[in-house]
Amino acid sequence: MTRRYDLDWLRVILFGILVVHHAAVGFASFGAEIYGFANDRLAGDGLSLLIYFSHTWRLPALFLISGIGTYFATSKGFGAGFMGRRIARLMVPALFTTFVLNLFAGYAIAWANAPTVAFTDVAWQWWFDPEPRQVMHTWFLINLTIYTVLCWPLIALRARFERWAIAPPVLLAGMVAMATVVAVAFKPYASALAGDGYQFPWYLVIFAGGFLIGAQHRPVLDWLARWWPACLAAGVVGYLVDVSILTAYLLSNEPLGIALSQGGWAREGLAPAYGPGPVLSATVKGLNAWFLSFTALGLAARYLRRPGKALGALGRATFPIYVLHFPITLIVLALFAQLPWPWGLEFLMLTVIVYILTGLTYLLADRSPFPVFLIGGRARPGGELAQVP
Repeated sequence: MTRRYDLDWLRVILFGILVVHHAAVGFASFGAEIYGFANDRLAGDGLSLLIYFSHTWRLPALFLISGIGTYFATSKGFGAGFMGRRIARLMVPALFTTFVLNLFAGYAIAWANAPTVAFTDVAWQWWFDPEPRQVMHTWFLINLTIYTVLCWPLIALRARFERWAIAPPVLLAGMVAMATVVAVAFKPYASALAGDGYQFPWYLVIFAGGFLIGAQHRPVLDWLARWWPACLAAGVVGYLVDVSILTAYLLSNEPLGIALSQGGWAREGLAPAYGPGPVLSATVKGLNAWFLSFTALGLAARYLRRPGKALGALGRATFPIYVLHFPITLIVLALFAQLPWPWGLEFLMLTVIVYILTGLTYLLADRSPFPVFLIGGRARPGGELAQVP
């Protein structure tokens, strides 16, 4: 197999954007609702639109790449041994982060709201009075674990999928259609915040679609390398239509507008499950995610085919930095929230400091195989083709 350096680069870039995304949420109007607190000075609607744009396609693209990476990772076998290693690879960092690293994020939230709170009190509640928020950003790893298990029968057919002779646009169109049907079917009844609700089956289909792309990676990625401008144009138009629909509903019926964004409008009795407006909103949002994800794959396939000197080190560091960055982000954000500085300066400093502290923490853990394994790292030298998650 030929290593797909374009997928390696794209994985590094998308996880790198994740640091900026999580830092920006602390300065948005909805930041306090998501994190439990926010900066004392907030940005305007412009930043919120950029965050929404990133959120529209970044996670679908990551699940798509994870599906492709799973195809490469199973090139030497996909039996019980592979599944056991895969589950350990994902769940050990998820559990360690949930019960250890995220405790410090939980304390940052508690301290930002009540500076006199004791760390021991937060720790006691964290370990013995669990809440879903303990998982925080590692929901991604938990979902990937479940998706890998559910797709084991699909993985067993990898040789058959490699022999398919389906034109790339037909294969991609079929995947998009299936995922859109799933989103439209589940979204009216199951709101989602972080991979739950309607997003759980939607991301599952995207992950499975990524595996199929992996089996046909040469023709599909070559096709996307030629057609990424069309995908980008469709994605931008879709994003503008999506924002326009949500804005119209938010101005006329704010609860319904929020429900159209998060899902669950039928369960809350705000609108018929499959009315024209809600179905159009769900369809456009789903299509937009696909087109922008295809754009990212196409750009990478077109311009990032060479390894570069830094790719090896960055590829090894990406998973651990993902695991480490979120608690550090909340800790530094809680400190900056006490300062009367302009939000733009604080946002810039927060992003830079999180990158530095996360990188230094990873380098320290990387000195020994055991600590780095706890945060998702690999002993040197390491590397499956197109490493995932």
